[in-house]
Amino acid sequence: MKTCLRYLITALVMLTGSLHSLAVENADVDTVYFYNSWEQMIDMRPIEMLIDPYIEATTPFNVTIYSDDEQVSQRLAKTGFIAVSVGLDVWLLNSQYIEKNFKGDVSSFSGLVPVFFNDKVAYLVNQAAPSFSQILYGATPEDVTDIDYYCIDFANNRVDKVTHQFLSDLLTDYHDLLMRYEGMKNYKKREIIEDYFLKWVDRASSDVMRPYILEQLDDAQSIQ
Repeated sequence: MKTCLRYLITALVMLTGSLHSLAVENADVDTVYFYNSWEQMIDMRPIEMLIDPYIEATTPFNVTIYSDDEQVSQRLAKTGFIAVSVGLDVWLLNSQYIEKNFKGDVSSFSGLVPVFFNDKVAYLVNQAAPSFSQILYGATPEDVTDIDYYCIDFANNRVDKVTHQFLSDLLTDYHDLLMRYEGMKNYKKREIIEDYFLKWVDRASSDVMRPYILEQLDDAQSIQ
């Protein structure tokens, strides 16, 4: 099935409207760019581009992009791309790259996964697993759009789901945020976790003491 790129972008923007990305307005959404390193992603220097490609999206969190041009497909397979951008608005990380190079909470990812990043911070989003009550009584339309956040730790080659416990550990570098977060009555609720995780993203992104992603990368990382 060939999925409209504009639909994919709209779905991701609706689901992740409060998130941050390297977005550029009025991008050419009919073009998909491929990258095989974080340096290329941060500098926006793709190795390949496809115009009007084929996209299969079972959900906005599990996307496959391919070409009916066999030569292009072989080049991409040989290079081993780690990410794609749909225009310059939506970025997707290859789940095979994630599983090969990171420990932690990586088993739930499939296909191409939404990734948000700048030169210091990167994180993934995925559809949340149903709760016990949702399994028992069924999910509401609001439940279907519940999102889990996954923080990428390049120094330790880990991807960790942002739970309330993980968030408390994450906020230890910023004591004021930690005190405000743990002082919240409903600090375990999904929306509170999201709010303070994104506050951490803003703070870490502007922290002059925080190393850049490219300074932390393991040279052995690959997709092959």
